Amino acid sequence: MAYNDGNLVESFSIDDLPSDILKDIYQYWLVMKGDRDMPSREDLHPSDIVSLLPYVSLIDVEHDTQRYKMRLVGTETVNALGKDITGKYLDELPEIERHLKGRYEWILKNKRPYIITDKLRWSSKSFLRFCSLGLPLSNDDQNVDIIMYGSYFKIPNEERAEYPAGYDWKA
Repeated sequence: MAYNDGNLVESFSIDDLPSDILKDIYQYWLVMKGDRDMPSREDLHPSDIVSLLPYVSLIDVEHDTQRYKMRLVGTETVNALGKDITGKYLDELPEIERHLKGRYEWILKNKRPYIITDKLRWSSKSFLRFCSLGLPLSNDDQNVDIIMYGSYFKIPNEERAEYPAGYDWKA
């Protein structure tokens, strides 16, 4: 399956995800949510997903100030960005904000997962391609309080066994 660069894909199945890591993150989110629309932060137990944590980021949604705080940024994302933005607010990172704010707002409004592939345009490593899975978390099953991301990065022309046959990264 190929995705249009930078466009959110909101209708997908677990088999559409290009790596076992993203499939495992999505499966964990599905188990956490059960029959609810969204799981809560209390459902997330890092000890259950230790091997996936380098690929996970958590973004706090501060509704009263309409700000987004990078609660946790996985080491794979830190390596791809070339810097650790844990603890920073999105509005303190204008080069990143212009690419991500619309995605954050989409997930708050729609309250459901999406996937996106693109080049890492807001990094000095813009040659990297990524696939990210945006997943909403909610304490009240009504409002998104935390956005959980699973992200997977690829150097163009790099071959990895876990990519499904025929998956087009447009590299």
